[in-house]
Amino acid sequence: MGDWFYRLLHYKKTSEPILHDFGRDINARINPQEHQLFNQAVEAFREGKKVEAFEYYLRSLENFNAGVSNENVRIHYEEEALHFVLYQGTAVVHGVITDKTFQANTVITSKALMNVAVKRHILERNELLTYVCYYTHSDFLELKLYLDNTTMTPQKIFYPLRELALNADYEKEYLHYHFKQERLTEVEHLQKIDENELRIKYDAMQKWIEECQEELTQLPANDNISTVSFTLLRLLFQIDYLLVPHKDMMQEIFEKVNSYFTDDERLVDQKNDELLVCIQTLQKLEFTAFSSQFYKAHYTFSPMEHTTSEELNQFIEGSLEKYRWFRQHRYDHVASTINRYIPLYILYNYGLHPSYRTLVHLLVEIQNSDFFVSLGYKPLYHTESKRFEKDAIVKGIDAAIRPYKEQFTHLKAFGKTLDYTTLEEFSHSFFLHLKNLNYTER
Repeated sequence: MGDWFYRLLHYKKTSEPILHDFGRDINARINPQEHQLFNQAVEAFREGKKVEAFEYYLRSLENFNAGVSNENVRIHYEEEALHFVLYQGTAVVHGVITDKTFQANTVITSKALMNVAVKRHILERNELLTYVCYYTHSDFLELKLYLDNTTMTPQKIFYPLRELALNADYEKEYLHYHFKQERLTEVEHLQKIDENELRIKYDAMQKWIEECQEELTQLPANDNISTVSFTLLRLLFQIDYLLVPHKDMMQEIFEKVNSYFTDDERLVDQKNDELLVCIQTLQKLEFTAFSSQFYKAHYTFSPMEHTTSEELNQFIEGSLEKYRWFRQHRYDHVASTINRYIPLYILYNYGLHPSYRTLVHLLVEIQNSDFFVSLGYKPLYHTESKRFEKDAIVKGIDAAIRPYKEQFTHLKAFGKTLDYTTLEEFSHSFFLHLKNLNYTER
């Protein structure tokens, strides 16, 4: 515990914007000219200027952090053809565009690493793809996309290009984990994470696991199957969202969570045992092995499908019913776990509007204040004194809402009307306001 607080107090503070990735969705802002560039692409296609149209479209996919381009899409001209490179996690998509064709490809793995089991898996995966296909070229297995530009529009290119990028990123990690491939191929673009940050993340994970184990001993003996599930799943969502591991850690968490929510003949307590084994495996990781699971990368497409307000509200209300039951029966520690489970589940499972995602992240930051302080962020909630930084929270909510007020005229900031008496009441009131958000366009 002493090392944790030492690093918490001595981690380098900076006046520059602090940029960390959280969760699997895109953590950057879209191009501020995205709408204008998309319309320019549509107009250029109508005028038959196909290469120029693609340039507008690719530029609309560029995203930014603190006003600086992530360079997740790079373009240049060569012999009247438009060449581009697009980044999606581990995947590097290379493309060439002419008036007649759109071609793109990305390396998945080396042919030398492909055994019979890998080839069988690739054949099965190939049947599931709509626009792209696997093929071998030179010394590599690649995914490729080939389209005729005769009747092309920005709408028609979005899904094929997204399928190529998302599947390439997923497949590289999947093969590395399931087929024990020693290394990922074509990963020179991935960036290392500072060791101080990794130490903080490692200590945080160990601390959270210890707290989870302690919490499990306090659960009600007469009805503890579902409460164990909330406790274990909340921890795995917390590790995945706040630490953002990759490689084996990511695959292990993904598979165990996905397995838990699979409708099959297994009992819930059996599924809980599998979650617990996963957590115990994470606890046993040495720092060196833990560190190897992390990298920084740029992303262009979100893997999440858009979720409707009705679906989000239904989940929140169903969860709050459980929360109220445990509060009524004085299981306050279980109610607290559910309060922390709700936003992490939303961020793990749903495709959110940027403002909604920012708001839910803000709640997670408040609920995990010590962790964010250890990374150099100013506290929004002081865990020892139980005091809120109300002005900062109000500003954060306003900042999430304000850019979209013109588009959604009924969208209203709610920071000043939250219940700041306790963290539990604050979280509960926050969920009620999320349910009332109105994303109806004028």
